[in-house]
Amino acid sequence: MAAKSLRLVALLVVVGLSEVNLEKPHSLPLQFTHHVYNTTIYENSSPKTYVESSIKMGVQITEAVRDIRYKIVSGDNANIFKAEEYVVGDFCFLRIRTRSSNMAVLNREVKDHYILTVQASAKTFHHEVWTKVMIRILDRNDLRPLFSPLSYVVSIPEDTPLRSSIARVTATDADVGSNAEFYYAFKDRTDVFAVHPTSGIVTLASRLNYTTLKQYNLEILAVDRMMKLHGNSGIGSVARLTVSVEQVGPRVPGILSVRLIPPGSDHRATYAIITAEEGVETVDIVDGDSTRHFRVVPFYHGSQEFKLIYNNEANWASNSHGYNLSLQARDKSNPINYSPIKVIHVPPKQPEELTFEKDLYEVNLCEFAPTNSPVVMVKAHPKLPNQAYHLERSHDSTKFRINPRTGLITTAGPMNFLEQSHFELKVKTSVGQISTRVFIDLIDSNNNVPEFIASSYQGSIDENVPIGTSILTVNATDKDQGENGYVTYSIANVAPVPFNIHPFTGTIVTSEDLDYELMQRVYHLRVWASDWGSPYDYEMEVPVTIYLKNLNDNEPLFEKNNCQGNISTNLPVGHLITTVSAVDADELQGIKYQLLSGNELDFFDLNPVSGALMLKHPFSYSPGSVMSFNLKITATDGENYASAMDVNLTITDNAKMVSMHCKDTGAIKLLAETLLLSVKPHHQPHEDDSFSYVHIVNAHTPQFDVNFPNSIDVREDIPVYSTILNIHATDPDSGFNGKLLYVITDGNDDSCFIADMETGELKVVLPLDYETTNLYTLNITIYDLGRPQKSSWRLLTVHVLDANDNKPVFLQDSYSAIVPENIEIGRIVTQLKAKDNDQGDNGEIEYSLLTDTKTFSIDKTSGTMYVTGELDREHHPVYVLKIEARDQPRLEPQLFSTTELTIVLKDVNDNPPKFVPSFYRVRVPEDIPVGTVIVWLEAFDPDLGDGGDVHYSLLTRENTFRIDKRVGAIRINKQLDFESKPFYNLTAHAADDGKPYSLSCTCYVEIEVTDVNENLHRPHFSSIAFKDAVSEGVHVGTSVMRLTAQDEDKGKDGEIRYRIKGGTGLGVFTINEETGVIRTAEPLDRERYPHYWLTVLATDLGVIPLVTSTEVFIKIMDINDNPPQTTAPVYYASVMENSPMDKSVLRIEADDPDSSSQGQLTFRISSENPRGFFAIDPKTALLLWKSDILSLNLCVSNLRLRC
Repeated sequence: MAAKSLRLVALLVVVGLSEVNLEKPHSLPLQFTHHVYNTTIYENSSPKTYVESSIKMGVQITEAVRDIRYKIVSGDNANIFKAEEYVVGDFCFLRIRTRSSNMAVLNREVKDHYILTVQASAKTFHHEVWTKVMIRILDRNDLRPLFSPLSYVVSIPEDTPLRSSIARVTATDADVGSNAEFYYAFKDRTDVFAVHPTSGIVTLASRLNYTTLKQYNLEILAVDRMMKLHGNSGIGSVARLTVSVEQVGPRVPGILSVRLIPPGSDHRATYAIITAEEGVETVDIVDGDSTRHFRVVPFYHGSQEFKLIYNNEANWASNSHGYNLSLQARDKSNPINYSPIKVIHVPPKQPEELTFEKDLYEVNLCEFAPTNSPVVMVKAHPKLPNQAYHLERSHDSTKFRINPRTGLITTAGPMNFLEQSHFELKVKTSVGQISTRVFIDLIDSNNNVPEFIASSYQGSIDENVPIGTSILTVNATDKDQGENGYVTYSIANVAPVPFNIHPFTGTIVTSEDLDYELMQRVYHLRVWASDWGSPYDYEMEVPVTIYLKNLNDNEPLFEKNNCQGNISTNLPVGHLITTVSAVDADELQGIKYQLLSGNELDFFDLNPVSGALMLKHPFSYSPGSVMSFNLKITATDGENYASAMDVNLTITDNAKMVSMHCKDTGAIKLLAETLLLSVKPHHQPHEDDSFSYVHIVNAHTPQFDVNFPNSIDVREDIPVYSTILNIHATDPDSGFNGKLLYVITDGNDDSCFIADMETGELKVVLPLDYETTNLYTLNITIYDLGRPQKSSWRLLTVHVLDANDNKPVFLQDSYSAIVPENIEIGRIVTQLKAKDNDQGDNGEIEYSLLTDTKTFSIDKTSGTMYVTGELDREHHPVYVLKIEARDQPRLEPQLFSTTELTIVLKDVNDNPPKFVPSFYRVRVPEDIPVGTVIVWLEAFDPDLGDGGDVHYSLLTRENTFRIDKRVGAIRINKQLDFESKPFYNLTAHAADDGKPYSLSCTCYVEIEVTDVNENLHRPHFSSIAFKDAVSEGVHVGTSVMRLTAQDEDKGKDGEIRYRIKGGTGLGVFTINEETGVIRTAEPLDRERYPHYWLTVLATDLGVIPLVTSTEVFIKIMDINDNPPQTTAPVYYASVMENSPMDKSVLRIEADDPDSSSQGQLTFRISSENPRGFFAIDPKTALLLWKSDILSLNLCVSNLRLRC
């Protein structure tokens, strides 16, 4: 059993190992903490300089991984770096440094990074692993700024505005970051120019004078800021800037542009807009206007735009080519400067170019259009009072006429598409002799009736022909085009006829079986030809007569049959026995009779024509004997044979010669019925004729509606194209005979009205004017489209009602006035005038001020403008007011017009200068070069002239700064030092040059000197990692160790503060930020955490703080603070009776987590062993049986052990 149990345990262990391997297939005993490390090192570093990393680089040491070695396997082709191991605690640090034997120098400008592949290997089990180390080369300030190019030459006019950029110098520094920062500064002091310290833009800071100095030779330095901080001069290179001053002659004002505008109807309309340069006070007409028709006025006082207006009507008759005006501008300087003369041509006042609305009018006209139908209205613009239109004589023009005053073209007669479908007219004007073309295309209408080629048709047809047999073809044509001329055919008979007609070809065919004997023998058809026109079709009728021809298609029929007769033997020869008779419905040929059989003995003779049967030979008769004959007789019409007739004769000796009895066949009755059918009437009833022609004959004249008015009233302001009357009329005829067309045939001399040809809507097509024409008498005519065409007409009187259609008009297109800004309230500014051509209330005008203002008001009756509030030119130099003139009708809408009044305020010197802003706050780095402009002060004085000129000064007695009295530029006068004085408060003063006294103001300038980063050195620890130990039983707050970092900077830049950034001991330990002493922050337990790692940062207090880090390993020392513990709280064992002494019962297992107790445990039985049955080995903890009792009924022991 024991062997089996061991094998089972061993099997369980193996299975357990397999499960572990399956759970963690990728776990490796040797691993870097990161796959990639980012490190840095300065360029030009000396040999044995280590790269720095913000994280731990290396491999964790375990029981399975020891004796680790690092090796650079790639990425270091120049063999600059070397990998080293540094073991602290359970971690093997990877350290990379520059080699001591290599002469290669790190140069960031040549290569700024390296990517190394580092291999870690453990010799114990030959494990290997790799990682990437990115080494970034940090810049050192080893290069100076250099100008490119080294010299600059510019030329500027002496009147160049202050603060203008005149040049820009450029230097570059191949370093990066703060090492590449540099300043631009003038080598020698100058107040004429300023250079921006960082952009290199050179600005003009003082006024230039060509007569004083024609050229400036400046030297500009590029000063490296970091070199200067290291105590070096920092001067990289020097650029030379040569500024040549160009002489500018006296500034002559000029006229920039003249824009002619179309003149208005007002005699003071603006004719041109003149734009002058700044500084021009007036523009004068110096030549070309001896009669003073024109003058030039500004838009408002101080405006640079002027209006050329004409005061009086110019004598265009004597100046048919216009005026050549010489304009000259002058400024307000002393002495006055005059501009060169500018000659402009003012064209003669004449209407704009006369042109038709279109060069070509294209119109489609319905062929139905009656005489006087409107075609198109041509218009020439502009409209001239004496303008007249006329058509140029041509063949086409005879069909039309034109209203000479309005240009409305109407038809002069009926249109016919077949005669002419296209017309080309040329319209000319009486004034200007311009022309336009009018193309009129007729739209083909259905105005032609289909016409048969023949007036009637006749045809014949045999009876019994097959259904569908053609008889004859009728043919009709229609002169219209398209569907209007497409003809179809139909039979119009009311009663049915045995014929059909093909609708498209006109072929008449049979539709039934024809029988001459049973049907009519003559048919009179009414055939219609219809076109496909719209809105109605035209129809024409033609008579067609068809004769039915008889055929021999009937066999003769005997009147009697089955005759039985007795003949006497004594009948003499030649005696008539009987007469057979047959009839034939065809009646074409005579009937002949024949004996077919029964006369073999030749006793009988049959007349073939009369059918008489006679005895030919006497009978030889013996008394007592019987003799009989069965004769068969037939009848024929030459083609057909009748069925045989039986005549049975018996020879007797009776005294009666002939006795005959026959049966009637009914042939006579049948023939009579057939004859009755054939004698039916050959013509249709008379009502058929009326039905045919009711759609063709135009029987009625159009009639106006009984409610048609004699007169209507229309306001003159009715919108164009408004309908003023719907004309209603009726015509009882159908189709085209009842289709009505409407037209104005007379009274429309102004062409203001048009009647819609189709609907009868009477519309206004031109504006009405009561003042021109207040009454129209229109002749309204209506036509139908029947043949012959019929019409009716009525007179309609149109009264045009007056409306308020004239608005007030100002005498000028705009007004302007100039008043001083200190004018008294209540004073008159100007007066505006307007006039209205209407009479009465419609012509009464009231003025109102539309602009919302409390400064001005207007008298509503006179149009006089008053001042009603205080004026301030600086706040509101120009007022543009909108004025309205409105008429006062009582019953109609008011009409109005507006104009603008520009009021310009003259300046009074009443404002002191004002700094904008009123307070300046400037931040200046302490290393900025002397002579640099740090701020431009600006004081604004809204007054004009000398009252607006400002000069500056500093009231504060501080020679660190100086100010330019004209441009307000504050410069550094001597070098700043943040540590000596970080703040300056200056008081600036601005005064104007106003007379008789000067007005002034002050502002405060706060200058903050900012500390320049002089933090040149970063703190550094003496080692990459530190280690120490502390017992686990120490109190919270116990000092563990002290870290110290060094910083070569002075002052705040050299003061260091410490903090714990991370690690497994974060929160377990604290560090004093000033002393670097690490203390415990909570109780320690070596059995839980035998050691801790801390990442500690050291940061200086520079403006831009620099930081470094180190790793700290703290090992926890063990104390005996844990009792031993057995592996189980209770053990169960049994002993067989009669067991020998010293028999092993079981082994007790115990453990003590304290490291000092390992292998030092002893065991003893503490109680419940009164008889000494058991003993325990104090070292091995083996429990032994010590009794020699051979038999024991019951032995139960509870032993208490102590270890």
